[in-house]
Amino acid sequence: MLLRKVLYFRSIFAIFLSMSFLGMASAAHAGRLEAGSFTTTRTTGGNNAPTPVSFQASFDTVPVVVAISDQRGNQSASIRITNITISGFDALVLEPDNFNGRHGAQTVQYIAIEPGRQILPGGTEIEAGFVNTSSVQLGPGVTGSASWTNVTFSSPLSASATVLSQIQTANSETRNVPSQSSRPHITAITNNGSASGFDVALERSQAAIGTPVSEQVGWIAFPSGSSDSFTDVAGITVNWGASNSGNSVRGWNDGCFATALPITSSTRIAVAKKRTRNNGDGGWLRYCSLSASTIGLRVEEDTDQDNERSVPAGQAESAAIVAFSRSFHANLRPAISVSKSSATQINSLGNDFAIPGTIVEYNITVTNSGTAPADKDSLIVTDILPDNVALIVNDIAGGGSGPVGYGGGIGSAGLVYSYAGLGNGSDSLSFSTDGTGYGYTPVAAGDGSDTDVTHFRVSPMGFLEGDRGSGAGSFTLTYRVIIE
Repeated sequence: MLLRKVLYFRSIFAIFLSMSFLGMASAAHAGRLEAGSFTTTRTTGGNNAPTPVSFQASFDTVPVVVAISDQRGNQSASIRITNITISGFDALVLEPDNFNGRHGAQTVQYIAIEPGRQILPGGTEIEAGFVNTSSVQLGPGVTGSASWTNVTFSSPLSASATVLSQIQTANSETRNVPSQSSRPHITAITNNGSASGFDVALERSQAAIGTPVSEQVGWIAFPSGSSDSFTDVAGITVNWGASNSGNSVRGWNDGCFATALPITSSTRIAVAKKRTRNNGDGGWLRYCSLSASTIGLRVEEDTDQDNERSVPAGQAESAAIVAFSRSFHANLRPAISVSKSSATQINSLGNDFAIPGTIVEYNITVTNSGTAPADKDSLIVTDILPDNVALIVNDIAGGGSGPVGYGGGIGSAGLVYSYAGLGNGSDSLSFSTDGTGYGYTPVAAGDGSDTDVTHFRVSPMGFLEGDRGSGAGSFTLTYRVIIE
């Protein structure tokens, strides 16, 4: 859902401006995101405390956090993320049954994004959120019924989704980790990712002991194959990309499987997650190498039912990968401002005084100097006409142009202004006689004006880009009135 930004204007020589936000359930807010890495505390020496991780800057709302750990330590291990706040989270390396729970320090790559529908600089729409689920996927030897929970995006993405998921809670845990192994040991798994949504479940793999209960799973979805850039809070450009690999990732005992990153950078931060469940044993991903252009991945699994940690070639898995060119914290928000100017036309007396019968032309310029686009389809510009003027409702610039001219500036390529007629209810221009209903159809008098129009509204579709280094995004509206 989108926040609606409503801009109001009044009077010939002075501007009255107010902004209001009509909030809706699960409202989207272009906002903060972050990527980075940290090293977990080594628990082999008797340290049972999780590793506290502080965000590089505080978030405005609790974000979704997803992470992947490296391959250090020969025993099976996964990374648990809990206690997420606006300022940080806790991380703990867990070992499944058949291991002792203790593990060496690991390097972890993570991404954190505020939940909701967001539009990034360049126009790519992404979505992040939370889902509570007790659905499980299980391997051979584990009793129970396998099921999935479906997640549907608020609206379809531009391409099939690259989805990263991570359990955010520890409701099912029954043991004193990490001095003991985790029971039941669970991770998050997604499947059937599309432009419209995906399936998610708690992955039990072959860990048979313990019963999972409902957990909160955080997820982040990018259109696969998308890439672009934005500016972080330090004013530095960050490149990003998202991709889904082929079915090429095999098991821990099979090797390290280099997979192309969607961008190239020697300082990259990358997170990868399984997006298929081709091998019935289940499992999760750890990374075994990380270069400027590739990430080496392995499917990790427990050894609760058997000692093998392999995936046959015909059951290799696909990975969802999101990468950024560097560690960063970004606050991607629009900053909308408005200016209004007028030019008095020559009147019947041959001068430009604002006397009855004089035509006054106005230009309203809407500017986005922020670091992100305004939300898609969110801008509504409403002008309140003062007393003693009448809006000229004839075409302002030739047949079919309508009474309000539209001119796009820098960063306005994502906007579409349409005009199909004074009484058309589906285009970008509408009129009111009282400021409440906008279904009025103007009728031009002999001078081309309609004295009954008190307000008009312009609703361009799409998004207005922010400042990406070439100047702030903007568009201009032009209209004329006759002084009565």
